[in-house]
Amino acid sequence: MTFYETLQESFAEVTLDQLAIRGLFALALIIIGVLIGRLLDAAFRKIIEKFDINKHIRGTFCELFLLVIRWTIYIFFIYLGLNQLEIPVISDFLSSILITIPAFTGALLLLVLGVGLAYYLRTIIKNAETKASEFMSYVVFYFVIFIFSVYSIWIALIPISPETSSSLIIVLTAIALAGVIYYHTKKELNK
Repeated sequence: MTFYETLQESFAEVTLDQLAIRGLFALALIIIGVLIGRLLDAAFRKIIEKFDINKHIRGTFCELFLLVIRWTIYIFFIYLGLNQLEIPVISDFLSSILITIPAFTGALLLLVLGVGLAYYLRTIIKNAETKASEFMSYVVFYFVIFIFSVYSIWIALIPISPETSSSLIIVLTAIALAGVIYYHTKKELNK
């Protein structure tokens, strides 16, 4: 059975009045989601201004955080609205698409958090000024980035089968390791 035939069958089971009422509820939920997203965005902006977070963190990171919060709320309410239509073909299709967006943004936030933590730990270890502090700072730096990167990729690939995501993680790890080795080798040879 094709997608078009399945869609026709789903609409044949629903009367026009039921579809109109469900559509109104879906639209109301989406509008409520947009309003809640904008209200929370405004509230977080005031919190950022009140505590002068922009002085400690770059403004682009704050904007990214606000964007992720806002769109997560939007997507959640769009999903709720589409479920109100009670048309399984549309709900299943769109929910499979909508799950990738929060997964990707969550992975991006986790990666940003990992890079920030890696830089922080590298600075602390370098300031210790022991014999191996330079070497250890880079080991810890790349280890933290590696761990956060693997989890970020795993989260971003949630909609894909586990076998495929595991294979992609292994390939990307090998590529990243080769890049790090090449970078540091070239840096040492230029000295």
